[in-house]
Parts: sequence; structure tokens; C-alpha cells
Amino acid sequence: MNQADIIDRLEQIAEGAIARRGRSIALKQDTADARRHAAVAGLQATILPRFVRFSNAQNDSATLSVNNGRVAEITDVTINGTIENLADATALQIAEVLMKVCTREGVELDSSAPNDADDIATKGIYASDIKAAFEEISVDAPAEEQAPVQETATPEEPPTVAPPPPPEPEESPAEPEKAAGKSVSGLAADFFASVTKIGDQRVLVAHDDKSVAGPDGILTQNIDVVQQLMDDLSAWEDDSDHGGTAPQLVIMRSQSQDMPSLTICRDSDATAMTAHPTRKLGSVVQLWKTLTTQQKSS
Repeated sequence: MNQADIIDRLEQIAEGAIARRGRSIALKQDTADARRHAAVAGLQATILPRFVRFSNAQNDSATLSVNNGRVAEITDVTINGTIENLADATALQIAEVLMKVCTREGVELDSSAPNDADDIATKGIYASDIKAAFEEISVDAPAEEQAPVQETATPEEPPTVAPPPPPEPEESPAEPEKAAGKSVSGLAADFFASVTKIGDQRVLVAHDDKSVAGPDGILTQNIDVVQQLMDDLSAWEDDSDHGGTAPQLVIMRSQSQDMPSLTICRDSDATAMTAHPTRKLGSVVQLWKTLTTQQKSS
């Protein structure tokens, strides 16, 4: 992972950021084929435990429990006004449901966090297996619907791979570096101090005085881009019904395993960012779970 790759990734994120006023994402692709592939790309990009609901303008819908790009369960399936029970669903059955929902217009994706992350199993059906199942389904659609199209609204992810072993547990997070002479405490500061084994490019920005801490590197040298991302996140919080000051982990996953990903940890006091190899996403999630568990028990 070189510095040019990190700069390119930061610029792509900053230029591609689009504000929206709700949690729903409209899948506006022109064809059903493009919409269902965009739906699978959304599942592949879901790293943290989430309930992902797909719906259309005709009230067809399905809710998938997703964790680390795997579908643990599919519930609340309604197709043509009929409720379907798909306990222990296969990749083919999930693909069939997504195809039915995405065939019609007005398809939306809505993602929400569970009350407890442990409510969603870490094992399940890979999104790439669901994508492969599409090929087994005979699609009764006009020829022009089958023409290849370029997906622009939601870029397609590479197949999900198993995450690496979690980082070795530490007795306690290291003391965070001073930001302009002032010590910053909280979950974001702990994340900044503990993420050194995952990525050496990191920065911590205090919310009150915008002071910066971190080793000399791409993130600290491009603090204007870092600040723009912070402003975008703050604007999203103001415009949405998120509310509260609960800590957040935002993962901006690269489309390629060869390009770095960016992870942002925020709380009421500061924002921490780290650029790291995409293959270390599993370690990032494990670190987040460790720190939040420590915070709850303290």
C-alpha cells in the first residue's frame, strides 16, 4: 500500500460523497439485472452487523440479516402481497427473492443496526454465492433487459474473502497522543491509539478546537480532505434522524483488494481515521468490538 494509492482513495471518497436525508438508498439502475447486481454489491459492502431491507414501489420487500458480507438470515419476505417463510434459505432462494423485488421499479435499500451486534450471526451465505445463483435462474425478460450495462450508482465489489485472524488482545489501549498539547479521551482516541497494528497511516482530530494528532503521513499532510469528510459526516447527522452522540464506526471499503480502505471512528469528542489494507477489515471490526465491549463494562 503506497502513498499514491491512499491519496487517490481519499480523493475518490471526497469527490464521490453524496448527502442524503434518510437511510434509504435508491437503486436507480435502468434494468432489473443491473438493480439486482447493485443489491448484491450492497450486501458485499456491509461489513458491520446490519438489517438490510430491500423494497419496491409495489410493496414487495425482504429483510436480510448481514454480517461481514454474509447473509445470516432472510425474514419479512412479502412478494405480490403474499408473506413467504424462508427459514434456512439457500443462496438460490435468496437470489430468487432479490430478483423478484428488483424486477419492479422504485427499488430501495435501507440499512439499520441491531440493538445488539451479537444478534446477527457471523456465519452465513456469502454475497458472492448469491450473485452466482443468479446465473441458475431463468430470467423471463425482454432482450434489451439482458444487454450489459454499466453500473454507476453502486460500484460492484470483488468477492468477499474470509477476514484474517483478529489482532492479539491488548491489556489496555495505549495512551493517545497529545493533540496540540491537549489530551483527547474517549472511544475515538482509544481506537486511534490501538489501530497501529492494522495501519500506520492514522490521524485524530479533536472536535472542540480542530487540533490534530498523528504521525507524519498522508492523512496528516492532507488534513483539508480529512476535514471535508468530517464535515460531510456532521452534515449527515444534522440532516438525518440519527440523533444522540453514540460512537460510530464508518468503513469505506475499497472496490479493489489492492487499494487501501478508510475507516473512521467518531464519538462526541473526536474523530479518528486510518488508511489500511482492505484485507485487514476483519481486524478493524474485531478492534471495534473489543473497544466497545470495554467501554460498556467500564
